[in-house]
Amino acid sequence: MSRVLTLLVLAACLLPVAVGADESPAKGKLLVATEQLGGDIFLQTVILLLHYDETGALGLVVNRPTEVGIDELVADAAVVFAYTGPIYWGGPVEMNNLSALMKSDSAPEGAEKVIESVYLVPLQNAPENVLKDVSRLRLFMGYAGWAPGQLDNELTRGSWHVLPASVDSVFAKDPGELWKRLLPAREHRAQRGDESRQVLMSALSSSQSPLSSASRTR
Repeated sequence: MSRVLTLLVLAACLLPVAVGADESPAKGKLLVATEQLGGDIFLQTVILLLHYDETGALGLVVNRPTEVGIDELVADAAVVFAYTGPIYWGGPVEMNNLSALMKSDSAPEGAEKVIESVYLVPLQNAPENVLKDVSRLRLFMGYAGWAPGQLDNELTRGSWHVLPASVDSVFAKDPGELWKRLLPAREHRAQRGDESRQVLMSALSSSQSPLSSASRTR
């Protein structure tokens, strides 16, 4: 009986590696690049999805700050003077397009809610005090876009992990380390699953050996 219980416990250890509900792409989810995107332009990127449906998908890469100056993209002198943070590479589509994500407890004017306390805002609507607070505002040049079905195909190939987004991940204090922080949790689960399978197979093998021995003695 104890051997049966052991096998049941080991089998249960495999459950955490099964695909969960958070694997479905949707607005407000994060796409975390897997190792399969080794030589791709999206190598080690983390993307916040802003749109996903049958017409396609788009999002912003949230972990690639650049050295591009705000004055190279914006003609508004007031914005140029006020914003002192980095410009992020949002993706390869429409690199001259500038998007803004704002952290706020309430919805700013003209804003689109992405997740709780994170809004996509028109840059001209960002208050001056927010423009000066780089912890509450991120600017992105370009975005990542997918044609209908394209992202689904990439997910089927295992190119992305899908995780829930949070304020802390979108406005990470160390965006360069964000991918490393998010990916290992998934890989650890997969590794734990492989190890559990090995132990389970070993246990099954050992449980069968007495029967084999017994049959040889008859």
